[in-house]
Amino acid sequence: MTRLLALLLALGLALPGFAREGFGFMKKSVDMTRTVPPSTNAGARRVKVEVEADRGDVRDDARTLQRYLTEHLLSGAGTLAESGKPEVTIHVMLDRLDAEETWNTETEYVRQQTGTKQKWNEKKQKYETEPIYSNVPVQKQYKVVTANLDGTFDIAARNEDVASGPMDQQFRQKYGDSDSSPALSTVEDDLLRKAAKVIAAHLVPTQERVSVLVPRASFEPLIPLAESGAWERYLAGAEAIAPRKNVKDEAYRQYALAIAKEALAYQTEERGKAMELLRAAKSHYEVAAATNPGEELFRQGYTSLLATGSIGAPIARVTDSVTRYDAWTSGGSAPAVRVASTTPSVPQPAAPAKQGMRNQTVIDLAKAGLSDENILMAIDAAERTEFDVSPDGLIALAKGGVSKGVIAHMQKKAKR
Repeated sequence: MTRLLALLLALGLALPGFAREGFGFMKKSVDMTRTVPPSTNAGARRVKVEVEADRGDVRDDARTLQRYLTEHLLSGAGTLAESGKPEVTIHVMLDRLDAEETWNTETEYVRQQTGTKQKWNEKKQKYETEPIYSNVPVQKQYKVVTANLDGTFDIAARNEDVASGPMDQQFRQKYGDSDSSPALSTVEDDLLRKAAKVIAAHLVPTQERVSVLVPRASFEPLIPLAESGAWERYLAGAEAIAPRKNVKDEAYRQYALAIAKEALAYQTEERGKAMELLRAAKSHYEVAAATNPGEELFRQGYTSLLATGSIGAPIARVTDSVTRYDAWTSGGSAPAVRVASTTPSVPQPAAPAKQGMRNQTVIDLAKAGLSDENILMAIDAAERTEFDVSPDGLIALAKGGVSKGVIAHMQKKAKR
């Protein structure tokens, strides 16, 4: 017993030495509030909202939709045209809104004991009774709640069409005997809110909740900060952790810096500062992916049986945000948008093709404080390299703090 305790103690003391940074076997995700810029640059100053309905049974719903749409515009820093000529006009036609409950009977097969049998036990030299199990059909009733909203919208600014299309919404969910289903009025109200958000998203920024994975190991104490949305403190904690000598471990620190800066970008109202943070986050994500190509979760999404939803690919998400914020910040004329579908979720772009390690990645590694040895290891571990070793590229590397030895190694890689 004493020897066993000593062995367990020795193993316990040895484990920390083998601990590596990572997401861990039990992945941990937190919610991040993502700000989605408007899809057009029409602006939302002095907006006139008109919501109509031909059918009498949906006129009250039309007034509710107008109220929700107005709330979205005001919460996105828009203003209403109380009098005079409006700068933007939104015309909405609500055609239908209905919900219903139906009951369906379905046959399911449940494994149950259906009898017994006698089996000879050679060891005990006697017969024993054993249960017999079979798949038995069982009739179960399910409540099915369905709801539909149909309608169209048209947005005009400066006497030009900005966006138009359907605002259709659907809901369908099955509930068992022990499940509590929402009231039909609640389902209809939710569809009205979603339709209002779809329309408002063309003129004002909207917000959505996305799930992101957080690294564990050294970053475990910071997880409560991420869960509470204290991303500024999370960033400070990640920056306080010294750069890792092992490049694959350092990748998780770069990832932690990335999610913190991305979250802070969505929290700031200053577009220029938000763009700066998003670009920095994108750079950290790319450094993480380049220095630890074996960690697929840096590039790909993640779906768990225990999670309520899937987690999008971080580089794809932040790249999409950079594109949207860049268009929002640069301004310009409002292009006409014909909306073919109004699915109430922001589409994630397809996962980009794998890019090789580039000059900027090496510069970021040098600025992160990694040694030349670690940077060279990261270069050799990269699946591909796309180095610019032209005179301008070499000057940029030197100004970025990359040592002569690393630059020489990059030139050799480029020649190959």
